[in-house]
Amino acid sequence: SEDPHFTVEEPPSTADDDTIDVENKPSTASESVVSSIMDYLPSTLGSSGEISSEDRAAINEAILKLEALNPTEDPVYSSSINGVWTLRYAGGYSESKIPSPTRDLALFLYSGGYSPGLFALGLAQKLPAQFVELGDLEISISRSQPRIEAKIDAKLFGGAEETIEVKARLEVDSGVRFTETYESASVLGQTVDLPEALQYSRDLYVSYVDNDILVVRDGAGVPEILVRK
Repeated sequence: SEDPHFTVEEPPSTADDDTIDVENKPSTASESVVSSIMDYLPSTLGSSGEISSEDRAAINEAILKLEALNPTEDPVYSSSINGVWTLRYAGGYSESKIPSPTRDLALFLYSGGYSPGLFALGLAQKLPAQFVELGDLEISISRSQPRIEAKIDAKLFGGAEETIEVKARLEVDSGVRFTETYESASVLGQTVDLPEALQYSRDLYVSYVDNDILVVRDGAGVPEILVRK
């Protein structure tokens, strides 16, 4: 029987006893693949030319592994698509052949061949570097049309501010495919809007999306990686 005059004192619990070691928690398969991709990516898309052919091959292989782990069924309907993203990798990206930032806007909108983000970047890179300070490329995807807005802020010599901007609509075709239709492009105050019958469209496939990463492919299978801002 218990002796009322005798008690056993249990050692006090310490904070460490109740703490979960988050830092040593094993990462998921997708987190490991994302980490390996991010190790290869340049800090900005504009420096993609610095990626070696070996690194580019490693990125493309990692993308294939990541797509197999896509946690989102019918990703085009997911609210995770919406938000502000930075375009960190484009499999077919190369230096823009657009001759100047104010020429051939209509040619682009009629013939296509670029994603809105890549075209905005190409326009920005044609501005004279000694007179213009460029911000980061942002791609906003919203619920209302035009859902895509690719934008780069530019501070001109003397303090004036301008925006390079490309807008496009997204129409749902299936659980994994959008039709992306370019509506307008503007730079240094010049804007080109096309009538609907003449607007260029392309297929865009969402192959992976979660809270942090978005991977899309165009009709030719060329991948792009967007990281949530």
